Amino acid sequence: MSDNEAHAPQWKRLYKTAIFELDPAKSIQRIAEARSSVLDRIEEGFSKASEGEAFALGYALHMLTALRHIAEREIGEQKKTGA
Repeated sequence: MSDNEAHAPQWKRLYKTAIFELDPAKSIQRIAEARSSVLDRIEEGFSKASEGEAFALGYALHMLTALRHIAEREIGEQKKTGA
């Protein structure tokens, strides 16, 4: 982990972990953790967040939702094929 990553907010670290996870089963859990952390940050109040962070939080939620759908589809395909 680089020095910049060590100082990144928790939601960003969890988000990066989720987007780089290759195993669909593990991805579902990592996405849930990242989504929870993003929502916690949002609940802290956008008044504390810069405009850039507010945009990044919204984008992260959008991407995590898309990734969850992809992971769920991959898990479904694996079940069908028995892989």
